[in-house]
Parts: sequence; structure tokens; C-alpha cells
Amino acid sequence: MAEEKKAYILGQVGQLYMRHGIRSVTMDDVAAEVGVSKKTLYQFFKDKADLVDQVVTDVFMRDEVFICEEREKLNAIDRFFWIREHIVKMLKMVHNNLEYDLKKGYPKVYRKIINYKRKWIYTDNLDIIERGKRDGFFRKELDSDFVARLAVGRLLFVFNPDNEVFSNEEVRDIRLFDLMMDYHMHAICTETGLKYYKQQLNNVQNEN
Repeated sequence: MAEEKKAYILGQVGQLYMRHGIRSVTMDDVAAEVGVSKKTLYQFFKDKADLVDQVVTDVFMRDEVFICEEREKLNAIDRFFWIREHIVKMLKMVHNNLEYDLKKGYPKVYRKIINYKRKWIYTDNLDIIERGKRDGFFRKELDSDFVARLAVGRLLFVFNPDNEVFSNEEVRDIRLFDLMMDYHMHAICTETGLKYYKQQLNNVQNEN
């Protein structure tokens, strides 16, 4: 019962942080949001830093967010579009200062989530590249490890406004992801893969 209560609190606080950021949300706000007293809240978490750490670990670093049975059945190119669809949803609900708040106020937690993202991006891209090569969508001669590492560097560096490659507003615009994906596909696809990618891209554009 206690574990279920804690899981509920973590899920609700995760949504609260995504909507409003971390710095502006107090423990009083959290207690009011989840409908418990602060005394009860402190039975589960030592302080706000402990709460932030556990929310990041249990809510934001769950593989289930991007790994599911539906996605695993998709071919390599469709998996990129699946990720795109979920990024669109995230951009609509995530407060744009979330990682900034972590970096400034909770650097250890920030480093934890960056390390997680680095590992996840590499592993996922490696799997997608290998699958695409087997399906004939991606060029056989590609160095899968190199392409996966390049994806890590591109996503962690280019999409970080602190590096001043793109502004915060541009980073939060799905068009930036679309341009990066288009560049990526033209670099790795076979003729068959590129034809399929363009068909899927046209379908997405017609839906919008």
C-alpha cells in the first residue's frame, strides 16, 4: 500500500514538474497536488532534493517511456517517426526550464539523467541502424557504432540551448527535429529506404 502511494506521488509530481519546472514547485505545492499533508510527504522523502532525485529516476528515466511492444514491431524508419510523434507530445507538456532547473539546482541528478540519455540514445540508435541494414533500408557499409555515437553527440550537443547552436525556442520546435531527421536519413538510407522515408514523411505532413 505504501509503495503504491509512493508511486502515485512520484507520477503526479513528475507531471507537476513537467508543467511548471522544478524550482518554482514547493513541497507545499506537491502536498496540495497529491492530496496529502507535508508530514506524510516527508515519510516518503527526506527533502525536496530527495524527491527530485526519485522523480527523475522513477519517472523520467524509465525505459518504458520509449520502449513498448507496439514500437518494437516497427521497421527502422517507422521507429524514427514513432519517436517523432512522442517528441511532439512531450514538447507540448514539458516545461522548457526543466533541465535548466536540474542543472542549476541539482547537478548530481542532472548528470545522472544526461548519462542515462547518452546510454539510451546510443543503444537505441545502434539497434535501429542494425535493423535498417537487415531490412535493406540503410546502407550495408555503414559503421553502426560510429553512426550511433554521432547520434549521441548530435542530440546532446545540438539540442542543448546552453551550447548556443540553436536558441531555446528553436530547440522546442519540432521542425528542428524534422530537419535533423531529414539530414540523417539522406546520409544513411539506400534508394529503397529513402523512397520509403519520403512516403512516410509525406503521410505525416498531410496529417498536419
